[in-house]
Amino acid sequence: MKKLEEILGTATPELLDPQYVVAVARHRGVVHWLLLEPENLVLDWRKRRDEFVSAGHQFPDLNVVAAQRAGIVVLDQDTADDFLRAPEAHKLSPEFLQLALLERFQNAQSWWDVGFLFPIAFIDFDSRRFAGFYQSGPRLERYVPDGWEGEFVDFANTYPADVFPASDKFWIVDGHDLLHELNERGRALEASRIKADD
Repeated sequence: MKKLEEILGTATPELLDPQYVVAVARHRGVVHWLLLEPENLVLDWRKRRDEFVSAGHQFPDLNVVAAQRAGIVVLDQDTADDFLRAPEAHKLSPEFLQLALLERFQNAQSWWDVGFLFPIAFIDFDSRRFAGFYQSGPRLERYVPDGWEGEFVDFANTYPADVFPASDKFWIVDGHDLLHELNERGRALEASRIKADD
């Protein structure tokens, strides 16, 4: 743990906890790695509230909800600077994430063993685009600001290099795509389980 603490910026290793998720934000051409509470990835709280209310549910006051995100009700290109400076947006260094992955990689049987290190969302403030890729929780891509595109897509593998460069992907080490290798391990493990069940 000492090595992690030495290279870690604002966030601490204890923050790599199920209550937090990793996300990527692209703003003014720069990729930022963030550790957040999942609810902070609901970009437009008004849309989320309206959906709840129309379904007959109560929803907390928007000011109370927004207080957990520096008072920002709608997170978009106009509020990106405030959000990225907010203490709720814990900054992560890709070096920290890479080291955390490398420390666990040898024993990981698949992505599932290290999934908490990988981003579940890509917020592209420059292109007004949100991509989610996660296994549980609210459909984050439904709550994007007006004029934005929201999609559920494997952005780690499908976004072009001009949007998400390989140099910003901590799982690419010395030209080797460790995410791809983890996925291959998972497929092989699943295939062996199926074969054993036959």
